[in-house]
Amino acid sequence: MTLSMPVSSLTNYNNVLSEVDSGKEVVLTKNGRSKYAVIDIETWQYTTSMLRFLSDMKAVDEEMSSGGKWHTSEDMFQRLGIEQ
Repeated sequence: MTLSMPVSSLTNYNNVLSEVDSGKEVVLTKNGRSKYAVIDIETWQYTTSMLRFLSDMKAVDEEMSSGGKWHTSEDMFQRLGIEQ
């Protein structure tokens, strides 16, 4: 669930941070428009790791589409930096 607050709410940033929880972000608005998002570190780490994963999967898909070789699951784990 997203909570919107004006950026001026940061004058008491503890109130803003108390609203941030796992899976719940605070969107800060400036002049009535969404400008910034405040999320907890676990959500940020998950999001960035998923973006990296999807980017790697797209690269593999493009490689396969252009006649690249098939990869074993061990190759993929190594390429994606996943320990087995």
